[in-house]
Formats: sequence, C-alpha cells, structure tokens
Amino acid sequence: MNSDIRPTITTTGLHRVDLNLLPLLAALLEHRSVTLAARAVGLTQPAMSNALQRLRRTLGDELLVRDGRHYVLTARAGALAGPVNLILETTAHQVLTPPTFDPATSDRTFRIAATSATALPVLPALSSVLAVSAPGVRLHLEPPASPLDLTRGEATADVTLLPDTVPTTLPRERLYQEDWVVVADARNDPVGAALTVDDLARLPHVVFEWQGGQAGARQALARLIPGLVVQCVVSEFPMIPAMVTGTRRIALVQRRLARRLAAQHGLRVMETPLSPPALGIDLVWNPRTAGDPGRTWLREQLLRAVH
Repeated sequence: MNSDIRPTITTTGLHRVDLNLLPLLAALLEHRSVTLAARAVGLTQPAMSNALQRLRRTLGDELLVRDGRHYVLTARAGALAGPVNLILETTAHQVLTPPTFDPATSDRTFRIAATSATALPVLPALSSVLAVSAPGVRLHLEPPASPLDLTRGEATADVTLLPDTVPTTLPRERLYQEDWVVVADARNDPVGAALTVDDLARLPHVVFEWQGGQAGARQALARLIPGLVVQCVVSEFPMIPAMVTGTRRIALVQRRLARRLAAQHGLRVMETPLSPPALGIDLVWNPRTAGDPGRTWLREQLLRAVH
C-alpha cells in the first residue's frame, strides 16, 4: 500500500467528499476491473482510473490490488460492498423516487381534526369510499386545534375541517357551504307551520359556542333580536336535540346537519324568516405536507364526499 494514502472522511467532513464517486466505487467493487467498471457506468478507462485514485485517497485504502493477471479486493473493499450498495439503493428508492400512495394496499392512519357538526355531513360518504377503495386505511377523528394555534399556523392533523369564520395562516380550500335552518320539537305547539320573527324573539334558544367563539349566524341573530332568550349553550351541535326535544326551545342548525338530527330525534326543520350569513367549511392543511400523495388523496376524497 502506498504510504501517502490517508483517509479524508470524518463525521464532520462528509460535505467535502464527492459523493458522485459512490456509484463508481460500487462498479469497481462489483467488477474488480477498471476496464469493466468503466464500461458498466459509461466512462472511459482513464476516467475510471482517475476515479479509483481519488477513491484510494479518500478512503485511505488501495481497494483493488493486483494478484497475478487479475485484481482482487482488499479486506476494506470487501467490507464496503454491502454498505455502498445499501446507500445507493436507499438513495434511489427513498430519496430520488417520488413518494406514491396506493389506497387499495395502504394501511396508513389519517388524522382529521373537526367538530362533529363539520364532520357529519362528509364522514358517512367518506367512510363508504374507504370501505370499498381503501379497506386498510384508518381514520383518527380528533378535536380541532384551538383558534390561537390555527391563527399561528400550527396544525398537527393531516387535514382540519374549519369554519370560514376562524382565521388561520395555513392553506385552505372550500369544502362545502351551509345555510341555516331552525329545529324544534315536532310537538312544539307554540311554533306554527311557518316560523316568524316573533317566534324567534319569544321562544327560548339553544345556541352553540366553541372555545368562547360564536357562529356567525348566532351573532347575526343576536344583532337582529337584541333580547334573544338563550336558555342553553352547547359546545357541540349534535348535543342540540337533547336540549330541544320535549321543550319549547328552538335552535339554529346547519341544513345538512339538521336533516340528520331531525330524522334521528323527531325534530321539525323550518326555514328561518331571517337570512343569517351562510357558513363555509374549509379544508385546512399544513403546507409542509402538501407534496404527500396520501394527504392529497384524502383531501380529494373529502371534496368528493360533499358532491
């Protein structure tokens, strides 16, 4: 071995190493011939000889030594074959190959942050799609992040279903639009066939609040009826039937949700005599995950679930 060969790789000096030499090293280790290695990678023999000299200086080892008419690997070179091939395969398959997602074979768990009211209009259709097209995919439903976290652009779920009244710096796309109706117990005699503004003013209400925030429709209703009688406050819209059934109370509810609640709890659904602002529900996601095909697929399925 040449006495002037010294290794140049250290744990802190990898940036100074020409990593383009790794495929050439793999070819030399496989073919044990400068000529055959050069042919395999498409280089001239002088260029491969030059690469071998650079590799010897970098690794501090002869790598190939002559044994009669042939070259053989040094002990160091023989030990390098496996790790070098692993590095190249990992780079090719995990670094350079774009990620893919196959719903039919995936067993990923996707986290959806949403209130019950925003999730119920889309989850049944989404669940049906998963059962057929992605049987191994799992959904983890969780409460949305706090308004403060969303305003700061913090989100840990794969996607959040967020009312358009809640600000966030994260990317968002309209999922669906909701208008408002009023629900009442089917036996609520004080309510006639059609709801009037006077009914809204004199009947007690069940209202929704989330972490101190109020729906835009509730705020609009309170402005139009300053003396609004609020008898119950709930933190989840699906809790409204329990507070309405068997009472004189009424509540403003999103139309899609009201239809589901009415069928399950024997409620009447009526058009409101006022025109509270519509509620937009947005898909919100973290831009750092925008290139993930699995999360892209999930957003596409949610969008299809409302059409």
